[in-house]
Amino acid sequence: MIDLDEVQRLFTGLRAQRRPMRHTSAAQRIERLARLRAELLARQEEIAQAIHSDLGRPLGDRSEVDTVVGNIDKARAELAEWMKPLPIEKSPSSPEAERIFVKYEPRGVVLLFGTWDFPIGMFFSPLVQAVSAGNVVLAKTSSMAPATGRVIEQIVRTVFDEREVAVVNTEEVATPDGTRDANDVVLDLPVDHIFLTGSPRVGKIIVERAARHMATFTLELGGKSPAILDHTADLDLVAEAFVGGKVYNHGQTCLSVDYVWVPEDLRDTLVEKYVAAVQKAYYDNGTFQWRRDGRFVDKRNYDRVTGYLEEAIARGATVAFGGTTAPENLVIEPTVLLDVPRDTKVIQEEIFAPILPVLTYTDEEEIFAHSDSLGKPLGFSIYSQDREFIDRVLDNTTSGGVTINGHNLHWAEENLPFGGVNSSGYGRYHGVWGFRELSNARSVFHAATS
Repeated sequence: MIDLDEVQRLFTGLRAQRRPMRHTSAAQRIERLARLRAELLARQEEIAQAIHSDLGRPLGDRSEVDTVVGNIDKARAELAEWMKPLPIEKSPSSPEAERIFVKYEPRGVVLLFGTWDFPIGMFFSPLVQAVSAGNVVLAKTSSMAPATGRVIEQIVRTVFDEREVAVVNTEEVATPDGTRDANDVVLDLPVDHIFLTGSPRVGKIIVERAARHMATFTLELGGKSPAILDHTADLDLVAEAFVGGKVYNHGQTCLSVDYVWVPEDLRDTLVEKYVAAVQKAYYDNGTFQWRRDGRFVDKRNYDRVTGYLEEAIARGATVAFGGTTAPENLVIEPTVLLDVPRDTKVIQEEIFAPILPVLTYTDEEEIFAHSDSLGKPLGFSIYSQDREFIDRVLDNTTSGGVTINGHNLHWAEENLPFGGVNSSGYGRYHGVWGFRELSNARSVFHAATS
């Protein structure tokens, strides 16, 4: 635990460094990113052990480090170009302009909240973009991933001066009147920008607290991300994509396939193929090998999801596959639910678990109306060879991003902006979009003097 004076000392140091950091060159920022890259690669085994401790993920999984290294390599290759003023063509109404341009400048002190589901990737990826844009960062790790939080703190302290990036890695802060939640304490600070990956509930808190200091914010909040199939869909492709899109990380991903819409006459075939793909990947002799995947982060989340499952079954849903729970391991077997009432929590709330409700349709309008009723999700998956069907879905739904004939591919493409919309988030990042998100686009009008 740290005390309130220490948090204030860290913040004061960061704030004093805002101007020096904004004057750093592309080469200086790239050098910092290179040090971070080297440290992440040197600590891969330690990182894997920490994630295994927090989430039970296999020790051989290096995907989070790979993602961040990719982010760093992209920034190192293109940062000098990103930092250049962006020339703008002047309009006929401004004959007095010698030139006009947009100058990207740092936002200042960025308050970055880490998350527990991907504690390395979702901490360091936005950090890379904040540093690339010339910001200083106060970072709060997730107390739900304590082992990874300790490693993150060590990495940051090794790579950065604490006046450039400082970490608060504690659940509570000591104050003269007792203890306070560390998240609440850092939200009291008059930072310039807040970056959060989390739930819509927490996102609302961030918006309210940011307003106190008129801070800007970037929110990535998840939601009910569906998959939609038509009769032309390649069901073998769908089944394989769903294995990663539904089971990986025990379903604890913000772009997990939350439910699927399939034509009524294809339902049983889809279920059969998906179950076969899951069994091939995660079962031996009919037994679920959960250690190949991971477990729930804590009992609270396990209890929440088992409650969803029990309610759905009690209300008439059919378990077509799986359904077994293991409280001693905080594990739920990959599960397929059919005939689920639309007002159950497993349909209305983000699941964040390896439970797949399969909904059927005969009229596309049913899909559009249902999707609209659940808000605007972070992601959407469409599986079809029919361009007209794809266009109808795109024209009648809204989401942060879309992948067609695959899962989560729009997230992996560095040249696409990634983020949510309304209840699923605010702002865009990745690549140059992240650099711009964490910068102030300053309009400059340079008038001619003669």
